[in-house]
Amino acid sequence: MTGIGFDDRAISRRNFLHGVGGAALICSLEGPSRLLSRGGSTSAGKRAQARKRLAPFARDLPVPPVAQPVSTAGGVDAYEITMRPGSMQILEGEPTEVLGYDGIFPGPTIRARRGRPVTVLQRNQLANGEDAVVHLHGGINAPEFDGHPDDVIPPDGEFTYRYENQQRGATLWYHEHGHGFTARGVYQGRAGMYIIEDDYDSKLDLPQGEYDVPLMIADRSFDEDNQLVYPGEIPIDGFYGNTLLVNGAVAPRMNVKRRLYRFRILNASNVRTLELALSSGAPLTQIAADSGGLLPRPHKRNAIALCPGERADVVVDFRYYTAGSEMSLVNRVGGESVRKVMRFDVVRGGRETARVPKRLRGEYLLPSPSTVRTFPLGFQADPPPGQWLIDGKIFDHDRIDVQPTLGTTETWRFVNDTVSMHPMHAHLAHFKVISVNGRRPHPAERGMKDTVAVWPNQTAVVRPYFTHHTGRFVYHCHALEHGDHEMMAQMQVVA
Repeated sequence: MTGIGFDDRAISRRNFLHGVGGAALICSLEGPSRLLSRGGSTSAGKRAQARKRLAPFARDLPVPPVAQPVSTAGGVDAYEITMRPGSMQILEGEPTEVLGYDGIFPGPTIRARRGRPVTVLQRNQLANGEDAVVHLHGGINAPEFDGHPDDVIPPDGEFTYRYENQQRGATLWYHEHGHGFTARGVYQGRAGMYIIEDDYDSKLDLPQGEYDVPLMIADRSFDEDNQLVYPGEIPIDGFYGNTLLVNGAVAPRMNVKRRLYRFRILNASNVRTLELALSSGAPLTQIAADSGGLLPRPHKRNAIALCPGERADVVVDFRYYTAGSEMSLVNRVGGESVRKVMRFDVVRGGRETARVPKRLRGEYLLPSPSTVRTFPLGFQADPPPGQWLIDGKIFDHDRIDVQPTLGTTETWRFVNDTVSMHPMHAHLAHFKVISVNGRRPHPAERGMKDTVAVWPNQTAVVRPYFTHHTGRFVYHCHALEHGDHEMMAQMQVVA
């Protein structure tokens, strides 16, 4: 979450976040419907068992499998993924049904190299009669491969996306992006990590291999039969699950050696904002953020807040802990059921070879902005249940809202006139956050980003850079239900 520096921001926003957490528990339990119906009966005994099955730190952290290319011909890594039903052992007892990439949640991780193209053949075998769209969040791609909501893959259809990877190494992710069903699709399980590596990163001696670990954090709710629940109608202000998952596991544990680890953290929740910290009080050393990848230098932070869609790469130093020690990653906001994230169990072994240099990477230099645009973020209640607005308008597939010029930057002002937080996300155009409510962001949030949190009654100013491709792209709120309820607009990048 981009803001005014964590310590100052926490005081002014903590009450708001705690309020959201309280409402979250109510929202997740009032009137949910079975997302994937399997039948079965309910009983007080099953409910008691459900409470026991949520015991934290009872399961080892799962790590999503790394996808293997089916071909590397012509210097292109070709992958094939099938969107289909699957079963995951998330809770004790009955497996949970998902509609995921290759039938798992999270989907397989794709590790790409900068400058080496990747193709992904996506097959829609969801078996629920829904269209599908895949968006590489944070990628700089041609419009036909960007995952525009109009570019659907029909049931039993397929489409090959091509990603050129012409950007710095960074932690990205791919997810469902069909208009009107993004929230439900991501909630069902369609989300996976996409990591771009480059030679520059490798030369810095940062943690690699088994010590470079992706962490996808997302909230979900389950019924007494262990199945995902979600309202029958898309809730206008978003859906908060009452259970946090890390890589698809409830509050898992992880054995760590006495050395440095790099964690690539993604908030893949539909609408929940996280505020992450270590229970020991030790700092999280942030080295990268969003699509910009490595920061100019590392920053030690007591806590890091992430709105939906945001990422942060952090290094944790376990060398100062003896074997047998335990420490937890915690979420400092929301109800008690979403406070425990995961536990680290320190074990013997691990000769340290990694380090965090004082300088990481040079800053992005952007041209001066060519124009200033202001986007009021609003809401209209009629017709019920209401619609979210950008610049006083709902999303229109046939309307182009802005026409930036390729190779230029602009100044965009997002002015939030609502009572909800809006994480604003731009396709294609990475941006620098200039200010939030008139103040510069924390130094760790001044790199190139693709998502910025705009809090109620605040204004976020960003400078997007329109590079590499002309064509039609969207920008929208990444509170997924807000986007499904029309909080989206289109830009046509012109030469």
